[in-house]
Amino acid sequence: MRERQTLFTYVYRDLEEQILSGRLKYGDKLPSLSGLSERYHVGVRTVKDVLCALREKGYIRTEERKAAVVVHRQTELSAAASSVLERRTAILEVYRTVELLEPPLLAFCARICGEEERKRLARDIARLRGKDPEQRGQICTGCIHALAEGSRSLLIGDLFTSLGSYTRMPLFRGRERFVDLVAERGGFPSVAWAMESLPTRDADEITARFGAVFRTVTSAVQAYLDEMSRTFGGVPEDPSKGFDWAAERGRDHYYMQVTQDLIDKIGTGEYAAGAFLPTEAALSDAYGVCIATVRKALSMLNELGFGQTVPAKGTRVVLQDNKATMRVLKNKTFKRDTLRYLSGLQLMAVIIRPAAALACEGMDGETLRELEQRLRSCGGIPLDILVQWVMGHQSLRPMKTILQATNRLLHWGYYFAFYSDGPSSAELLTQKSLDAFSCLRSGDRQGFADTLSACYCHILEFVRGFMVEYGLAEAAGIVTPDLI
Repeated sequence: MRERQTLFTYVYRDLEEQILSGRLKYGDKLPSLSGLSERYHVGVRTVKDVLCALREKGYIRTEERKAAVVVHRQTELSAAASSVLERRTAILEVYRTVELLEPPLLAFCARICGEEERKRLARDIARLRGKDPEQRGQICTGCIHALAEGSRSLLIGDLFTSLGSYTRMPLFRGRERFVDLVAERGGFPSVAWAMESLPTRDADEITARFGAVFRTVTSAVQAYLDEMSRTFGGVPEDPSKGFDWAAERGRDHYYMQVTQDLIDKIGTGEYAAGAFLPTEAALSDAYGVCIATVRKALSMLNELGFGQTVPAKGTRVVLQDNKATMRVLKNKTFKRDTLRYLSGLQLMAVIIRPAAALACEGMDGETLRELEQRLRSCGGIPLDILVQWVMGHQSLRPMKTILQATNRLLHWGYYFAFYSDGPSSAELLTQKSLDAFSCLRSGDRQGFADTLSACYCHILEFVRGFMVEYGLAEAAGIVTPDLI
C-alpha cells in the first residue's frame, strides 16, 4: 500500500511554506478553522493541531474566537528570494503545467455553468476595469473558484487552489521588473480580456485567451527567475519542496484503503466470485497493517456486499448486485467516495488530452514497440497500460503528480464489478483503448489523446448511469466532458 503523508503533515508544510515564501505576509489573517478545514478537506481537530504547531514555531499568533495572524517577518529580501530560488525548477514546472491544464479546465467549467451563474460571472468580471492589481486578483480568483464550485466536481476547485497557492509568489506580483517582463512579451492586452471570455461559454475562445495569458506569464517567470539567480547566486535547489496534490484527501484511513483495494481486486477478477480471500494474517502482511485494521476492512467489505465472512473459514468473495449497490450508496463514506470517483473520471477526461500530447513529444519507434508488446501480453487492462505509459513519459513533474493522484482514485473494480465476467466482458472499453493505440501508431497524436479522453467519458457515463438508477441523484451533476 502506498506510503501516505499524514493530513497534519500536509497542512502544516503547506502553511509553513506559504509563510516562509512570503505568500502569507506579516499581519495576514489565516482563514477560520472551518475555512481551513474545508480548504484542506481535514477535520477541525487536525486544523487546531496544525495552528498550535505553527504558533509554537513562532509563525502565527492565535487568540480565542479570532483568526490566527501571521507574526513571522522576512528579515530581508534575500530571504524570500532564497525561498523561491530553492524551488525555481519546481515553480517553473508548475507554471508550465498550469499553462497546459487550466485553459481546458476553465473552458469546461464555463460551458457547463447555468444561466444565473453566467450572468453573475459577467457582472463580477465587469468590475475588473479600473481596479488596482490586488483587487483585480481577488475578483479573478473569486470568479474562477465560483466556476469550479459550479461544476460540482469534488476535485477541480481543490486542484485550482493547490496550483494557485504554489504559483502565487509575492516576489512576482506587483514587482515592476516582473510586470515589465510580462508587458515586453505582448502576449495579451489584459487579464480582463481573458476573463471576459468566460461568460461567452465559447470553449475555443476561452482556451485561446487563457492559453495566451499563461504562456506569456510562464515566459516572464522564467526570465525573472534567471535574473534572480544572477542577483542572488549560489542558492541550491531543494528537491523536497516540489508541488504536491493529494486528490484522495479525506479518505486516508488505513482500513478504507484496504477495503478499496480489495474491491478493486474483486472487480478486476483477481479474487473470483465464490473464492475465499487470503487469511487475515496474509492480508496484514500484504498491506503492512495490524490484524485489527484488516478485520475492520473485512467488516466494511461485508457491509457493502462484496464479501461474506464464514466462521472458521474466512471471507468469501461476493460480486455486486442491485441490493449490494444500494447498501454502498447508503453508506455515507462510500457515497462521498463514489462522487469523488466520478469526479476523478471527469477530471481525467479533460486533463488526459494535454498529458497525452506531452507524453508523445519524446516518443520514438522503440518506445512504440515496447508499448505494443505490453498491450499484446495477457492479463493487462489496455486503458490502464496506455495511461501508465502516458504518466511514465511526463516531462513535467507536477503534471505527473496530478495524473497519479487522480488515477489513484479510479479503482477499476468500480467499473468492472458491473460486468458479470469482469474485464473480459468489457469489450467496448477494450476496443476504444485499442483504437487509441492505433491512432498513436499511425502518427495521429491528437486522435490518441481524444480517444483516451473518450474512454474516460465512456466509463463515467456507464457508472454514473448505474449510480443514478440506484438512488445517488447527486451523480447526475457530474457532467461528461464530451457531451457539452
